[in-house]
Amino acid sequence: MRWKPGKKQISIMVSVILCSLAIMLIYYVIFNGGKLTKALNHLFSILTPIIIGCVLGYILTPLLNMIEKKWIYSIYRFNGINLSEIQYFKKRKKVRQISVALTMILFFTVMYAMLMVLIPQLIKSIRDIIRNFPYYANNLQRFMDKYLDDNPAVRRAVDSLLEQYSTTINNMFKDFVVPNLSTMITTLSKSMMSIIQIFLYLIVGIVVAVYVLNSKETFIGQGKKLCYAFLRKEMANEVIGAFRYAHHTFTGFLMGKLVDSVIVGIICFIAISILKIPYPIVLAFGVGITNLIPFFGPYLGGGFGLILLIMINPFKALAFLIVIVILQQIDGNILGPLILGNSTGLSSFWVIFAIMLFGGIWGPIGWIIGVPVFACIYTLCGHVTMKKLRAKKLPRDTSVYIDTAYMDENGIVKLSEADNSKYYVHNEASTWRKIFKFYKKNKRYIEQVLPQKTDPVNDDTETENNEIRTGIGTDDKFDK
Repeated sequence: MRWKPGKKQISIMVSVILCSLAIMLIYYVIFNGGKLTKALNHLFSILTPIIIGCVLGYILTPLLNMIEKKWIYSIYRFNGINLSEIQYFKKRKKVRQISVALTMILFFTVMYAMLMVLIPQLIKSIRDIIRNFPYYANNLQRFMDKYLDDNPAVRRAVDSLLEQYSTTINNMFKDFVVPNLSTMITTLSKSMMSIIQIFLYLIVGIVVAVYVLNSKETFIGQGKKLCYAFLRKEMANEVIGAFRYAHHTFTGFLMGKLVDSVIVGIICFIAISILKIPYPIVLAFGVGITNLIPFFGPYLGGGFGLILLIMINPFKALAFLIVIVILQQIDGNILGPLILGNSTGLSSFWVIFAIMLFGGIWGPIGWIIGVPVFACIYTLCGHVTMKKLRAKKLPRDTSVYIDTAYMDENGIVKLSEADNSKYYVHNEASTWRKIFKFYKKNKRYIEQVLPQKTDPVNDDTETENNEIRTGIGTDDKFDK
């Protein structure tokens, strides 16, 4: 007789197989983690052009939508044709191809114009900085010598530090730099090859971006179809909603931050040009680019310019510092809230946390995209938490839980009403708190009885009368 496994036996077998695969995977990760990391890095390097193309296509999607929906669709609508209707499917495909071509042309035109304006100025400024660097170094040296001559105590401290660390620096140079010169040259040559590789990756990425822009609705539909095929309907709706929120957060934050940084760079250029601060293009470009990094970015850009200007002219450096401080106040209090609003919903603490976390994982890219990524994670956790609280019929307002000690069958018990014998609620009082409570409890005795007891004129009879009058006896005076 042939054995036919039932549904329960099949479930057990599938569970055993999945558990075995999970154990094997954990074993492989623990004992062969290096090989796995190497394989993942190799896979990532292979897919780099595809990733670049997808990112570029995602960034250009708002521009494509504007050209297609606002411009071309409006022209057709003016002529009495509504391209959203089903019968115009073929015409929509042609319109999409025209829109993609116009998007790429406009993108390359803007990039070319920016490069033609900025690159020559940047190259000229950097060449001037390199050519005049010895002069700037001498300027800084003269300024420091004058300062040290006017402050002998500071000079003695600096000389002591130089004597203490000069030998260490020389030894480090001999031990690490000189023996590794050949390795440094090899690394530099590999970096040049990497630049060529990045250029090739960009070409492939542009081709991929064209395909992404042309078929973005198809990709979105395929993703939704997979969700509804492999997940429960409610879970699929949650996943699609999470991706929709992530898209809204990313586009709102990145586009807003880009516009904000361009405005900050232009204002910085105008201000330092009026003050005749050297190299306005380089300094404004640095401030605008680093402004893409939330919180820390403006200080990085301002610090670079400040170090450069200190060597040229300390007074110009001070003027530049004042401009940066005023500009960041304007950006933080006016421009930022006006353009970005509350696009991430994160407090300053979580912004710093996201920058440090994702910056450590992904480097400079993590500094820029870490905040919207963490905003999505933060919102997802908040959504799940609210759903669980709603299912348990518990309050969802955070302020309710600030003064909560514990919950029992009667609901929330506040800290001021909690029973410390049931759950640990009240911390042990500190020494000063004990002294204060002791004084408050025995205030009458200390202020009335004690001075009379220490008075040598009063006898024992008078002391006993005072105790009877105040209601405090000799045995139970600390119990009242």
